[in-house]
Amino acid sequence: NIGTGGALVAKTPELYERIKLIQNMHGNIMSPLTAYMMLQTMKTMGLRIRQQSSSAMKIATFLESHPKVSKVVYPGLASHPQKELADRQHRDGLHGGMLWFDVKGDPIKLMDGIKRPWTLCENLGAAESIITACAVMTHANMLREDRLKVGITDGFIRVSVGIEDPEDLIRGLDDALNSI
Repeated sequence: NIGTGGALVAKTPELYERIKLIQNMHGNIMSPLTAYMMLQTMKTMGLRIRQQSSSAMKIATFLESHPKVSKVVYPGLASHPQKELADRQHRDGLHGGMLWFDVKGDPIKLMDGIKRPWTLCENLGAAESIITACAVMTHANMLREDRLKVGITDGFIRVSVGIEDPEDLIRGLDDALNSI
């Protein structure tokens, strides 16, 4: 959430020249403060990714067995349709901190019942864990039939796992799920 950086690669020399022209006209250098802050966050990135991946796996496993959950999608789960591919492509079994599940019941009640350490917002997260009821938050402006065509059901809950204690996160989810 501090800044954006990246790399741009061109397939052809012509495309490279076009990119360089735009770069020359608009510039592409981030401010020194943004660069410094990004470098600072990179120092702990490995630790954060390991914690987020480990916690996401624990949360996904918990959700798979919860009676108020009909489906859980996380590439680390044996039930994931592309688990073998994920295992080959994700280094050291680190499948990241993003997962989603379908809740049986009212997603608004789930959002109303979720407590700290969870954060309720429409972001993809950072060090804090975030939960989103996509049908009524990020994709509320879509027609229901269009949402369903792209796989966003009424009970679709997106989770971005942070670095908090996974047992605290599971307890918060369990309490909120049991209240709907």
